[in-house]
Amino acid sequence: MNRRNLLLLKILLFLFALNSLSLFLYFTSNSRTLTPTQTQSHHSLSLNRLPLTDQNRRHPHRYSKPWPILPSYLPWSQTTQVPFRSCEAYFGNGFTTRVDLLKPKIDLSSNRMGWFRCWFRETLRSSVCEGGGLRMDPEKIKMSRGGEVLEEVIGRGEEEELPEYQYGAFEINGGDGVGGGGDQRLVTQESLDGYVPKGQTDQHTMRELIGSIRIVPTAEFQCNEWIEEPTLLVTRFEYANLFHTFTDWYSAYVASRVTGLPNRPHLVFLEGHCMVRGFDFLV
Repeated sequence: MNRRNLLLLKILLFLFALNSLSLFLYFTSNSRTLTPTQTQSHHSLSLNRLPLTDQNRRHPHRYSKPWPILPSYLPWSQTTQVPFRSCEAYFGNGFTTRVDLLKPKIDLSSNRMGWFRCWFRETLRSSVCEGGGLRMDPEKIKMSRGGEVLEEVIGRGEEEELPEYQYGAFEINGGDGVGGGGDQRLVTQESLDGYVPKGQTDQHTMRELIGSIRIVPTAEFQCNEWIEEPTLLVTRFEYANLFHTFTDWYSAYVASRVTGLPNRPHLVFLEGHCMVRGFDFLV
């Protein structure tokens, strides 16, 4: 074996050892199960994090997986020094304008109520929005059942598969100071036009979702099951197109980074698409 081959062999062995060490450190650091105290502490260290629901309504739940130990999974800094229409503004953290649609309140028992805010990006004229103390009413969301075999739904229009939200499809806990009944909308039409503009789309599902949110008093804010961990609401459009599917997942990644989610979020698909063989591995 000449000196060159010996050098290449040493380099390969070194890279193999380095990779093995990295994998060992990754799995050992992520294999420990977090206790509730550790998880709450981890959440409190995350930037701008707020509780997801009223504290006295907590139920035992599974703890979501941590992010991989990679720089790309660190929360993005909320810097306002992003040049308009720059590469960073298009593909990085250009969501720098914070809009509080419902600020968190504290009731007499010192429990946080619902909250909702958006991070607006001037370059794309769009927002990433997040909130807590939020309830979904599936009976007020109209769409096809979804999950069917492709051959069973050939010819079905996409408008049947996309969600149509009635007023009150989502409700948010406004505390004891909110009156029951009536039109207690979270956001006005003017705010929607300013921070979630419809643009050239025929159906802007995120805009319609936010427009359906109703503020209710604590007494009316009842739910059978709570998810205490971060959850992304995802609506896919060109679900059978590989390129568009990856852009949907990049948007989900961006939302996780902008909001600084401490762990990998749950996913709720708000759509009625059928199964597509070859693409469902991305779900």
